[in-house]
Amino acid sequence: METNNNYDFSLFKPKSEYTRRVRNIIVSMLIVWAVAVFGFQILLLSLQKPTPEKSFIAYESVWEKVKSGSATADEKKTFAASIAAVLGKSTLKKDKKEILANALSWNLYGSLDSSKKENLLKSVQELRTSTENLGKSTTDDGYLQAKESLNESKKELFSQLNDIYGFESNSLEVNIIAFNLISSDIQQLDENVATSLPAIMKLYLVHNQSFLTDTKFLGFPFHYFYTGEFLLILFVLLSLIYSKRVEHLQKKLNIVE
Repeated sequence: METNNNYDFSLFKPKSEYTRRVRNIIVSMLIVWAVAVFGFQILLLSLQKPTPEKSFIAYESVWEKVKSGSATADEKKTFAASIAAVLGKSTLKKDKKEILANALSWNLYGSLDSSKKENLLKSVQELRTSTENLGKSTTDDGYLQAKESLNESKKELFSQLNDIYGFESNSLEVNIIAFNLISSDIQQLDENVATSLPAIMKLYLVHNQSFLTDTKFLGFPFHYFYTGEFLLILFVLLSLIYSKRVEHLQKKLNIVE
């Protein structure tokens, strides 16, 4: 039997029947991969619709009243909780965090009498100082002392915030609010904050969703499983199929190693 040992291969300029067929196999694999990856993304985009979190719905229900200064204590609490929901996100950018902290501080300080405000500002500053001292500690004793001071500052500030807002003790909202309050009195809402806040809240609290993102598969959202697991499995399968087809083609064309 005549054998062919010519492995000369060029993907763009195939010179033999073998190289042309291998090129076609590669192109077909790439097409399958592209459809699996980009086709799914296109499907996601075509089916998705903006879906707000509960925090965004709550924020929208009170924002106009908060901005005009006519909000009740409960409405101010709702506003603070919705701001805290965004401040707690790890993807929040620094410039947007500053705007949220400004709005949060203005909302809080504006609802207090001078005595409570003075005590709160003092507690906020003490928490800031304790946090900075903890980061500067260079000895074990210094670290322990700074940590104890920080815990005392947190306890005092948390107590005041719980009295003002009525959140549960040591709740997540109180933790986030305490560490994001500005340590200076804000008597008027900055115009830039007022105009930027709605867009920031929408950016972080409204998400595109569809049945592809809401459906659970093996305990994961389907879109996560598809992109994080299935596409890897598909890549391995395509590699195996490629190897088998090339091996079959070599036998068919009498190409041997």
